[in-house]
Amino acid sequence: MQASTHRVAQSNDAAIQHYKAMRSSLMDIPGLDRTLCEIVVTSQLALLGHEIPFKLHAMRLFELKVTRATLEQVILAGVGVTFVLPQAAQALDWIADAEAQFMKTAGAPGRS
Repeated sequence: MQASTHRVAQSNDAAIQHYKAMRSSLMDIPGLDRTLCEIVVTSQLALLGHEIPFKLHAMRLFELKVTRATLEQVILAGVGVTFVLPQAAQALDWIADAEAQFMKTAGAPGRS
């Protein structure tokens, strides 16, 4: 899995530096709940069907101590509102994959 920022930086690093500065100005605001923002972004990526970015952001959530069960419930909360069942099922599979990758790279034991 490779972040899209890494791939685009290979062609235009300056663009990615500007992108990161923009994201920082949006996310690094005193009092802003970073975990909540990350949950929103991750859910939006699932809704749009962007698997690799979704998994990378899910792993960030695991680093922030959000559990697999919590992330699954966030996705399921959108069923019938923003998600149809096949999208939700797909996102649940992606969460399982992301957790397995996270456990492998972090060396963490057991399920979140």
